[in-house]
Amino acid sequence: MAAKITSCFAFLKEALILPTLNPKLFAPVLLLFAVIAFLDSLADDVFFHPLVDDMGSRPIAVNSTDPLGAEYTKLTEETEPGGAKLLITIAQLVVTGLALGLVKKILALFAASTTYSGVRYSLAGLLRELVNGRISLKGPSITIAVVAALDFALAVPYALPYYVINGRSGVLSVQGLVSHLANLVSLCFTVVAVVGVAASAVDRRCSGVRALRQAWRLVTRVRRKEGLVLVLVAYLGPTVVAPLHGFALGYAKRSTAASLCLLAVYGLLSGAQELFSLAAATVYYYQAMESKEVIDALWLC
Repeated sequence: MAAKITSCFAFLKEALILPTLNPKLFAPVLLLFAVIAFLDSLADDVFFHPLVDDMGSRPIAVNSTDPLGAEYTKLTEETEPGGAKLLITIAQLVVTGLALGLVKKILALFAASTTYSGVRYSLAGLLRELVNGRISLKGPSITIAVVAALDFALAVPYALPYYVINGRSGVLSVQGLVSHLANLVSLCFTVVAVVGVAASAVDRRCSGVRALRQAWRLVTRVRRKEGLVLVLVAYLGPTVVAPLHGFALGYAKRSTAASLCLLAVYGLLSGAQELFSLAAATVYYYQAMESKEVIDALWLC
């Protein structure tokens, strides 16, 4: 029994060891992940959240002002361009986030897949192979696009229960249940999506919906125990790192330098856990597809 439990975590050990096999590739990739996480947090804390707070406080100020006064006219005139600015900022953040997410996933998954298969690229070498087309970006790009579309399609059903339940009273327990179920579904979908993109990076013939379907069968049927471990990793990683971001915000008013240092550490840890999750998904898929029993089981699913 203990051996079976240990075997479920074997791929995590391989994923941890993987960067040490090719540090000249994983070190700059980790640095890229850390810098993006740091800048993303900094942009949120310095620009986006203050703008949202400011826009949220303006309707209150407008409602508490005499409609016939000059102050009311001034506030309403300031609110309209502020709303447009907020929408533009959100659009810019979404586009930037999607682009950076694509770059990060591509680099991390190909770094993991090439290293696991025995090829030792440097970052420059990997980029050269990607640009020259010797490593195909088509499969992972299609799968990432499908995942993004599904994310967008699921956003409304995911948020709808909150609006429906929040409009009623005395159903806090139901609200909590719906919240937990929605988070669980989102978490499982995230894991399936990552495994699907990893499948596209490993197997050129597997992309898009086909890759996600294969990932779903792997995670939920063929390699359920390891799939559950992946879900736990996807949940525990951000959960463990997140409090550091709160500490960084708490120190912002006391010491800007200390806050930035904490934010930098948060960026490093956040980038490391994200890179590890992607590497773990890649190793999980590789090890699964190395087994003839798994391949036969996938055909039967």
